[in-house]
Amino acid sequence: MAVAPLEVDDPRRIGRYRIVGRLGRGGMGRVYLGLSPGGRAVAVKVVRDELAEDPGFRRRFVREVDAARRVTGFFTAAVVDADPDGEPPWLATAYVPGMSLEAAVAAHGAWPEHSVRALGAALAEALESVHGAGVVHRDLKPSNVLLAPDGPRLIDFGISLAAEGTQLTETGVLIGTPGYIAPERLVRDETTPAGDVFALGAVLAYAATGAGPFGGGAAHALHYRVVHEEPDLGGVPSGLRDIVARCLAKDPGARPAVSDLVAELGGDGAGMGDGGLPARVATEIARVRAAPILAPAETEPTAVDTARPGGRSRGLPRGRVLAGAAVAAALALVAATGALLAVRSSGDGRDDAAGPPEWKERWTFPLDGDLRPAGYTERTVYLSSEAGDLYALDADSGEERWRKRYPGKYPELLDGTDEIAYYADGRYTYALDAQTGEQLWKYEDHGINGEHMTFGGTTYKTFFTWLIALDPRTGDEIWRESTEGAKWDRLTTAAGVLYLSDGADAVHAVDAENGRGLWRYDAGNEIGTAPVFANGTVYFGTKDGTLHAVDADSGREDWRHGFDGAAWNPIIADGAGLPAVSGEAVYYENDGYVVALDTGTGRPLWTHEPGLDEEIMLLAVRDGQVLYRDGPEDQDRDETVYALDARTGERLWDDVLGENTDIVGDTLYFVDDGGTLRAVSATGRA
Repeated sequence: MAVAPLEVDDPRRIGRYRIVGRLGRGGMGRVYLGLSPGGRAVAVKVVRDELAEDPGFRRRFVREVDAARRVTGFFTAAVVDADPDGEPPWLATAYVPGMSLEAAVAAHGAWPEHSVRALGAALAEALESVHGAGVVHRDLKPSNVLLAPDGPRLIDFGISLAAEGTQLTETGVLIGTPGYIAPERLVRDETTPAGDVFALGAVLAYAATGAGPFGGGAAHALHYRVVHEEPDLGGVPSGLRDIVARCLAKDPGARPAVSDLVAELGGDGAGMGDGGLPARVATEIARVRAAPILAPAETEPTAVDTARPGGRSRGLPRGRVLAGAAVAAALALVAATGALLAVRSSGDGRDDAAGPPEWKERWTFPLDGDLRPAGYTERTVYLSSEAGDLYALDADSGEERWRKRYPGKYPELLDGTDEIAYYADGRYTYALDAQTGEQLWKYEDHGINGEHMTFGGTTYKTFFTWLIALDPRTGDEIWRESTEGAKWDRLTTAAGVLYLSDGADAVHAVDAENGRGLWRYDAGNEIGTAPVFANGTVYFGTKDGTLHAVDADSGREDWRHGFDGAAWNPIIADGAGLPAVSGEAVYYENDGYVVALDTGTGRPLWTHEPGLDEEIMLLAVRDGQVLYRDGPEDQDRDETVYALDARTGERLWDDVLGENTDIVGDTLYFVDDGGTLRAVSATGRA
């Protein structure tokens, strides 16, 4: 289930759950990703206003929630909480990080017979639990089947029908998906458990062939074929064709009972957790589940982008991945789409790492005069000049979107999202519309710019001892909190909590909704990196070279790992980059080393010594590779990008590119020897 960033008008809390992202939209309303106070992820469905205002719907929704709570089968996403009387009404179900059957078939093709059989047995067992609770699902379809390593989960009971209650179709909505709605519902508006069996047959045909048994096209055409024509089962394996055909019988009385399907499809006892998933699907699901739900940087399976704000200076301030963009990009983690490095298999299960990627150029932009990169987001590239010019380029095409001239040299870009950019001129902080360059508001701070981050529809700003929340479109102050003696910096945010340093040796957790302090952790040394949140843990480095892991709920230390020995160089270590979390490992560069640590224990998995007497910067962790670049102080020498095997730390390849190398999403940026900014992606091995 892909997670999208919240928009300005989205709720920030529903009941006891912090809302941290969008999961989708259904017939009854929008679905959000929520986190409980203890950090448990749930899917929160919020009812649309027009339905919530209907008293009859409210009464039916109460009955449906009561019925759905009784569904407790293993292959269902259980209802864990609800408030049908709330404003608005809502319900929460267990969140299943994985991919839908629809996405799996679209990406990897039709399934083999044994996988379809295991899928059918699990879904029949799920329907057995649903029907046993007196509920009819009514919208069983491939997108409502989420895949996990131990079997599928049937979701979306929020539009089910309590069999003893009044139908939701009284609101005038035909619940269901064309091609999966049983003929008796279309002809007689007859809703029974047999209708779910019909939908199950259509789902199994889709899994086995990659297409629905009644084809595609307009809804009315699909409805006609369901009622009057026989399903196309020519591509269904012969061992399953009879079962699927019986499920799709026009007469509901001729369809098998779900209990019979459980026995018939699962007779050998082999389930999806016993190799039932197709291999490529199982691999992708494992990668998706290994990634953190939320983090301030991208992680597997898409990537972990780790460029920190600021970075090493090479005469002029370098461009950087903007903090607001990193947080927004992290919300798409669960959607396993694309990769910067397309790894070619050698046929024996190992990655072919013979050389660097074949970089595919997307676009170029000449940096005339003193123009240089100032920052990147997923959709915008910002440039600035000594004369005070600020440019915005479209990140997809490289075309100039707008340019403005402001007082002062090199307008300082503080942070940006794909909607708003923040820059400073020594007296004010300005907010600009990222699409047009129009000034939205300005904030007088007399050159004490602090840090900015926009997340979840709120901009957070540090200003000496003040932590301030602003409306990003108007600049209006929402709240401010001060801690005596603390100079806030190194700000990041995740799951409705702000994590930041007090300018000394402590990290604080602050409620993003009101600024209330939640906990303080004393590290014993000056904080050296911004905190990174992943899987309920906060990771950060201190300037003595130590990486700390702290429980995000309590602020208690889980573990710490230091760099020991005479080789430790405090000058190099002082420039340490953000840690990156991928799967069960956290990667960290400090003291000129790259190290992989077990996220649970802090135990070192491997250490890589580049042999470079200079700062290095971790760029990304993706596709089983750790990417970092060197940091040559010699202005005439280009930066080199290195790739390590994420499992072993073995060097796989290196490639000399240019200056100002950074990675955002699936794009790598660098400035070549001729002063041209290049945006490239990788399509294969050289």
